[in-house]
Amino acid sequence: MTSSTSLRRTLLLLAAGLIAGLGSARDAMAQTVPAWPNRPLRVIIPQPPGGVLDILIRAMAEPLRQQFGHPIVVDNRPGGNNVVGLEACAQAAPDGYTLCAVSAEVLSTYPLVEPTLYARYSSIVPVTLIARNAGVLLANPAVPAKDLREFVAWARTQSNLNYSSSGAGSTPNLLWEYIKQHDRLRIEQVPYRGIVEAFNEMAAGRVQVSYIALGFALEPIATGRVKPLAVLGGTRSPRLPEVPSLGELGYEFPYDGPWWGFAAPAGTPAPVMERIAVATRAALQDSNLRTRLLEPQAYEAVGNTPAEFAAIIEQERTRGVSIVRAAGIEVR
Repeated sequence: MTSSTSLRRTLLLLAAGLIAGLGSARDAMAQTVPAWPNRPLRVIIPQPPGGVLDILIRAMAEPLRQQFGHPIVVDNRPGGNNVVGLEACAQAAPDGYTLCAVSAEVLSTYPLVEPTLYARYSSIVPVTLIARNAGVLLANPAVPAKDLREFVAWARTQSNLNYSSSGAGSTPNLLWEYIKQHDRLRIEQVPYRGIVEAFNEMAAGRVQVSYIALGFALEPIATGRVKPLAVLGGTRSPRLPEVPSLGELGYEFPYDGPWWGFAAPAGTPAPVMERIAVATRAALQDSNLRTRLLEPQAYEAVGNTPAEFAAIIEQERTRGVSIVRAAGIEVR
């Protein structure tokens, strides 16, 4: 046997041994790391059924089931301005089988307004930002104003006016307290268990004004159930081109609109959270979800990484200080 033939045979044997070794390592890893997921996932929604967040998560359940191969079980846990459900999430096993759906305010402004209550769920960790939407200020049809400027002029001549909110630190609370301070209005908060209950009470005429995500309000606006006064941000919405923005009316409220995401109990394995983020991003491309909910209600789908979502929350928390102070509320 020539030396070159011997060398070639040796290299082939070494390569075969390396491949076998890699296969053994993969087998060992498969034995020590269980397949995930191997059963249904639970998503805790800290708000009542029928709300904006509830509708979004339930619409995503089937596309997510297709991604994971297992059902998504929705668990509504309302109460305490989101605290009851989020605390349940924080205390759940960090095995990747429990998620909670979160909104912008519970991670940005609420910690500044109610830090003691926030401490009960502050350990939850960000997984992915699901979607964004615009926001709109609304009045019931009996209010004789076609926009926010007219409402302010009318409200200055009235007493016993109310706005509905989902509690202290919620966006309706902070927004209307800001307008109240800005325009020296006499208008009081009436808190409800959730944003949809607050919306319905306003639409029924039991309070004069409120606020909600644009997507939820489009159909009630089109049917005349409620009237839009202004959209958040500096520019008008293409969905409501006749409605002025807060910016063009001279308001500098530092909040552009709501967003929603997934969070998990602290200690949830990083690879699992990455997998959830990837699956969420893929689910948001589902054609049925897009044509049935996301596009008609003007959602901006996201589905980013845990690190990217964490960075957004940090930015929103910093901006939250300005939002709370603009509302004339002490940052605790």
